[in-house]
Amino acid sequence: MRRRSWFAATVTLAAAITLTACTQTTTGRAQPSAAGDVGQLGGSPGSPAPGTGSPVPSTQPSYPSTDGVTATIATMTVTLPAGTQYAVESRDPGYEGCLQSATFACAGKILDLRQAADDGMINLPSSTRAFGWYPGTDVPTCIGPSADPGVASEATGGAVLEHGFAPVGPKKAEYARFQETCEDPAQNNQVRMWWLPTSKLLIVEHASTPAQDAAFDGMVASAKFS
Repeated sequence: MRRRSWFAATVTLAAAITLTACTQTTTGRAQPSAAGDVGQLGGSPGSPAPGTGSPVPSTQPSYPSTDGVTATIATMTVTLPAGTQYAVESRDPGYEGCLQSATFACAGKILDLRQAADDGMINLPSSTRAFGWYPGTDVPTCIGPSADPGVASEATGGAVLEHGFAPVGPKKAEYARFQETCEDPAQNNQVRMWWLPTSKLLIVEHASTPAQDAAFDGMVASAKFS
């Protein structure tokens, strides 16, 4: 049975979405944006949150270019990972905000949570609690390359592996990596999150791998704000 998550039922993407040449891929290098602190979070890029000993790197290397394919969500514009597009409505109907490719229906999400947060409809993202990347009020699912949002098994547990602060373009986000355990153990995976509490923008990476980590790091480094 296909399962519709909280994201399907309640998130309203109030953003104007701009997509150009959505499925292009390319090779090469793109320079990341410099990290900067706009003051909404304490500490400095790379500093661990209290109780952790694993700082998030304050500098990022260059990452593969996406040839300028961009998406604008609310006040943020990012250069997308190569071969992906930002889907207001994903190919798995009802799952908004997915970064999808030919092989992965929802490699991650970018969500504008301003309205949902103002309406009290969500659990605010948190870098310090299990499932803190998931603002829904139901149980998250274990989305992965072989488990699209509507068919992924339910998560049975979650744990914070690291948390701190990391740059999203010129801003600073609450950052965390989570371990997700699943009803189907083959779907166990790690999830990464960047949460901008003032802008109320959430970036999530599902089913983390080293290659996908690099692609998402490049995307968040490219962020620009209006």
